Amino acid sequence: MRRTMMLGALTIALGLSACDGERDNSAAEYGSADVAMMEIAPAAPVSPMQAKDAAATSAEAGAYSGAPVPAVQPVSTIAYSYRYALDLPSDQVNPMRSRHEAACVEAGPRLCQILGSESQAYGDDQVSASLRLRATPAWLTTFRAGLEGQADDAGGRIASSQTDAEDLSRSLTDTEARLRALETLRDRLQQLLATRSGPLEQLLQTERELARVQGELDATRSALAVLRDRVAMSQLTITYQSETRFASNSAFSPVGNAFANSLRVFMATLGGLIYLVAGLLPLALILVPVGWLVRRWVRVRRERRPPPTV
Repeated sequence: MRRTMMLGALTIALGLSACDGERDNSAAEYGSADVAMMEIAPAAPVSPMQAKDAAATSAEAGAYSGAPVPAVQPVSTIAYSYRYALDLPSDQVNPMRSRHEAACVEAGPRLCQILGSESQAYGDDQVSASLRLRATPAWLTTFRAGLEGQADDAGGRIASSQTDAEDLSRSLTDTEARLRALETLRDRLQQLLATRSGPLEQLLQTERELARVQGELDATRSALAVLRDRVAMSQLTITYQSETRFASNSAFSPVGNAFANSLRVFMATLGGLIYLVAGLLPLALILVPVGWLVRRWVRVRRERRPPPTV
């Protein structure tokens, strides 16, 4: 479909140039227009692969000439994501999450952004929370370096940590190449509409093609911006959970566990009885009246039965 639309656009250009009649003047105008566009056109964005090739070429040229080669800073195309799980006392879970959230807010949205925060509590001794954020690599490096010390100060520890990396160099290169191709096609279609006139149907077809190309261009720019944001800012997910404390392995530990869990067992038994009563009560409301009616019917039947003859 795209090739057909391109052929249609080229056909329009050839038809309009044939109807004009002044080919020499048109060629001169196009030559001057191309030169002007080359003078005012901004430089095309350089992809990471092109930057790497240019750096290698300049390094080789410097080696052949004997001049000192300056150090070239590589362009990072890797997106990082980190995951941490912290075991903390139950009364330190939410304060630690709030402290980390406040540190991100204080840094500002240009350095750190909060993506999500949540907390759950199952009683007083079972508390969990999570925090998701993204930040610049420099800020995140400093933040991660202090996690272990903060967990130790709160009486907890880092239970697990995970680092994931994804190389986006190919995606960035392909998206930038597609963006440059769409911009070139868009400029040609705009120039074609501005400098030529022809049948209305051909002009409308060119405008529709221009609108389609502009839509693809906007979508490609958005995709490129998302890829660059993933490289520029890394993601961090922290899970906070109350740690499980085990009793000491002494001779009196079973007795201590029994006393500690006696109230819970009593309440669990009481809760089971309440469930039992709640389940039998509807049956009692139905069966008791039915039983009373059956008993009364039997009694009435016995009273009406004639006495046995001797």
